[in-house]
Amino acid sequence: MSKITEKIKSRGYWRINFRPLIYEKRLSPLSRCKNIVEKNAVQLRGWDYPHFPRRRDVDTNLEPGDDYYRGWIDWWNHKELWRMYQSGQFIHYRGLTEDWDDEENLAPIESKIPKMVYLGVAHTVYLITEIYEFLLGLVMEGIYREGVKVSISLYNAGGRKLWLEDRGRVPFMIEKITGAKNIEFNAEYNEKDIIDSSSELAVKVVLHFFERFEWVPSEDLIRKDQDELLKRKR
Repeated sequence: MSKITEKIKSRGYWRINFRPLIYEKRLSPLSRCKNIVEKNAVQLRGWDYPHFPRRRDVDTNLEPGDDYYRGWIDWWNHKELWRMYQSGQFIHYRGLTEDWDDEENLAPIESKIPKMVYLGVAHTVYLITEIYEFLLGLVMEGIYREGVKVSISLYNAGGRKLWLEDRGRVPFMIEKITGAKNIEFNAEYNEKDIIDSSSELAVKVVLHFFERFEWVPSEDLIRKDQDELLKRKR
């Protein structure tokens, strides 16, 4: 296990995996693995998904493997590692930014306490929406013509409570806490599913995770937050 992967797994983290339903070598030459990520990385809120390294340093890098490219970063509260394989498989480990405030250099000293008991509501809506926007980009590149299996998992979740980042919102009357150590979502889609309704599919996934915290908001409430993000690309 690489040092960055070990660090990410030491706290709460997301694991995202896209796997083509039929295995074959789809991305050739090898450099296409990095180019397709760079081209389709989603940039809607000041930090791209997945993060595509623009420099090679002690805290971030982009490098080839035998049949994949990988990018990683360990910078402030951003902890990520992804691999794009020539088969079209994409795997991404992403630390919860809520858990790494102690490494956020610009944060006030008094707030440098890791929120390792929280999961941000808006963060979750935005992230899952970005995941499906990135998936849409890959589908439009034609690498999942036979369909794709999507797995999204939240690890080290047990005992976490939902956190409303926006202080203008009415707080939960009862804390929304999960007893699940890990929460997983799995689905298979065809090309048309993703092209026709990627954002709607993201809403369903968001609700899947929130329900495991004993919170079942309306789809319209999730769409409202989602629309705030997606309007930035219009």
